[in-house]
Amino acid sequence: MNKNDTIYKILTAVQLALLPMVFFANLLLPTWSIGLMIGGIALAKIWCEILTDRVNFTHRIINSVTSIIVFTTLLILFIVNGTINVALGVVAIVLIALMNVSMIFLFNHELTETIDAEDFCFMLFECLLLISLTFVMFYDMICLICLIAILLTSAVTIGYKLYYLIKNRSLRRK
Repeated sequence: MNKNDTIYKILTAVQLALLPMVFFANLLLPTWSIGLMIGGIALAKIWCEILTDRVNFTHRIINSVTSIIVFTTLLILFIVNGTINVALGVVAIVLIALMNVSMIFLFNHELTETIDAEDFCFMLFECLLLISLTFVMFYDMICLICLIAILLTSAVTIGYKLYYLIKNRSLRRK
């Protein structure tokens, strides 16, 4: 186990450890403190993405599971608070989960450059959504723009992945 792998796993643990602190800040601390906790999650996520070894299947699984947990928890919190629209939040949660699951299941498949570019675009929008969630209690327009960008990117990517897989399976049968 190398040093980057250890740091990656510690940063993943920091992301998950800060989630209860967000709920604590929401209940007992001033409104601005929620942004501090989510800012810590955003910094840990960005560093995790920098340290991720793209050919390591364990990193891919850890990253996907952590993303699903973090975004589901945060989006549900802000849906309950009334900051994010319920329909938009639920669709975003479902598409984020589908996108991360597709990254796990399509790990060893040879994909086109377009799909790889869309995966990186999705990862960028995830980081931007976390950054926008740091101040969502004061100004939610940027968060809504990031959510819509995630929805569009993940819907297009999932559709393209399904098309690509169906196309390749039909070619293999011939």
